[in-house]
Amino acid sequence: MIPADTAALVKTIGPRVAHCTATENLRGIEAFGLLSADALARKTGRAAETITLRDSRQRLISPDLTARLNHQRPILYGLNAANHIVEGHTAQSWAAQLDRRIFFWPERRGKAFMASVQRDVPISVIWLDTLALVDACADHLWLSPINSGNLTQGGAHAVRGDWLYVSVAAGLEAFRENRRSRGLKRTRDTVVELSLTCPLPADKLKELRFDS
Repeated sequence: MIPADTAALVKTIGPRVAHCTATENLRGIEAFGLLSADALARKTGRAAETITLRDSRQRLISPDLTARLNHQRPILYGLNAANHIVEGHTAQSWAAQLDRRIFFWPERRGKAFMASVQRDVPISVIWLDTLALVDACADHLWLSPINSGNLTQGGAHAVRGDWLYVSVAAGLEAFRENRRSRGLKRTRDTVVELSLTCPLPADKLKELRFDS
């Protein structure tokens, strides 16, 4: 279901969003589209639980696919916080639910995330048209007011749980008021992170690209 306030949502996020990935993943993305870390593990014959709380950028290999995953150090280095402030989860289960999502960033945030990732691995950015992504995936696209996988520094104090993610289909207003209605903030939220909970096949990804 496309939200009624789509125009306001796109204006808030910006005309395009970024998906950052190791450059070596581009061949697999061209063939299979965007898959979550969980889906990539299963596709390469790994049990999903074997990749959670990873301290390195694990490489998954199968005869038809090679994928380099991001590490989960922002959870590992904030393990105490992860095991205490994440409602309804342990650090392990929170890491697992992150692995079932494909992440995107508004343009300014995407550039900052890219800078942090490319310190130790060559990376590429895939830009997607925000409006087209919302139109195609509203029921599976989620908004977050924080980097939901970061539990270090300021992130160690940000209470979260499954409720943190607000469906795009619920509308921008529901997202903005989500944490304030829980008494966690006095001000309305802004979009820091987007995540998709379904695969984005190669043909659909090609339609949504915004690389100019």
